[in-house]
Amino acid sequence: MVQINTNKDNSQKHERSLMALANAPMGDRLWIAGYENKDGINRLVGMGLAPGMAINIIQNLAGNLLIAVGETRIGIDATMAKQILVSDRPFDYLVEIKEIKDMENAVITLKDLQVDQQAKVIRYQMSSEADKKAYKKKLLAMGLTPGTEFTVTRIAPFGDPVEIKVRGFKLSLRKGEAEALVVEQL
Repeated sequence: MVQINTNKDNSQKHERSLMALANAPMGDRLWIAGYENKDGINRLVGMGLAPGMAINIIQNLAGNLLIAVGETRIGIDATMAKQILVSDRPFDYLVEIKEIKDMENAVITLKDLQVDQQAKVIRYQMSSEADKKAYKKKLLAMGLTPGTEFTVTRIAPFGDPVEIKVRGFKLSLRKGEAEALVVEQL
């Protein structure tokens, strides 16, 4: 579950809860907030599951759902339900969706870290699948497996290369490799 602060003028504080539809308890009234990935969006919108729409959970059997959208009943399998993000409160989709997108896009990579910061490897990302496979293979061979902790020791003037201390040795990574490594700060 993700929390988003939606107060606009600091006079009222409210944290919005976001969760996958598959985790929603039966009987709850929720609002569609977005989608985990872009696969099947047209199908979902065509079924009436567009962001901002109010839904009621009628039945939840191991993540397989029966929901109500107005007077219509829709069955959703567990795989699809995991892709739909719902909120506990209604919201102005056009205004608040930017906050959700900013939060979803808040990925920290090795290139975002400063000297002496500690982090651990979470996953790999690249713009193309071919680049991702190439960098992943290279980074795995260097011992940068998910869960591995490291410390940034030096950064060159233009950010290329970045030197880290990992598993007791120092390793220099090119800018592209540093951008491919998604990390979590410790």
